[in-house]
Amino acid sequence: MRTLETTNIPFQALPDIGHVASEYLTVGDFERRRRPLTIVFGLFAMTALFATGSAWPLHGVMRELFFFIGICMAAIGMLGRTWSNLFISGYKTRVLIQSGPYSICRNPLYFFSAIGMIGIGLCSETILLPLMMLLFFSLYYPWIISCEEKRLSAAHHEDYQEYCRRVPAFWPRLSTYEEPQSYTMIPRVMRKNIVDTFWFVALAAIVHIVADLHETHALPEFFTFW
Repeated sequence: MRTLETTNIPFQALPDIGHVASEYLTVGDFERRRRPLTIVFGLFAMTALFATGSAWPLHGVMRELFFFIGICMAAIGMLGRTWSNLFISGYKTRVLIQSGPYSICRNPLYFFSAIGMIGIGLCSETILLPLMMLLFFSLYYPWIISCEEKRLSAAHHEDYQEYCRRVPAFWPRLSTYEEPQSYTMIPRVMRKNIVDTFWFVALAAIVHIVADLHETHALPEFFTFW
């Protein structure tokens, strides 16, 4: 682990990258295409959650093991996203952040989101929901990462290319970890992101409550799944 001497983050105006490349710096169109897909998947996941019960024995160890692993993964996802947001909040695209979690993985927010969402799925005490989460992330996130990499490459040119050569896109490489002795964050943006990460814990609780309602037959089970 290296400790950097950097104590602040300089803001620099983005270079003149031309009309074609500048489209990658516009988040609006990207977000418009992204949100409907997220909503559709959310509806599928909710349907699976409310319609499917666990086939594991009611008081067996597997149900408890699924919930324990799931809540731990949800907590890791929440803490990891908070850590990542501490470094990136307010600096996105304008500054190429390469320290903290961004020194071991170019997309730590998505890495920790994947861990957290699979953990939330495990709180259902079946493997159906976590498998759905895994499939969703495997198909959906490569496209998101590709879109964002084009935007960052257009903004930072060779600096970003060198960063890509050094740091993996998704799976962390701990040997490249670097951190500054001090760091300037933007409280207003960071406060909003801390609130946003709370939904990991809230969703894990909701999923577990639904699983309990299935166990007590307060909710009907149309299917059961291991």
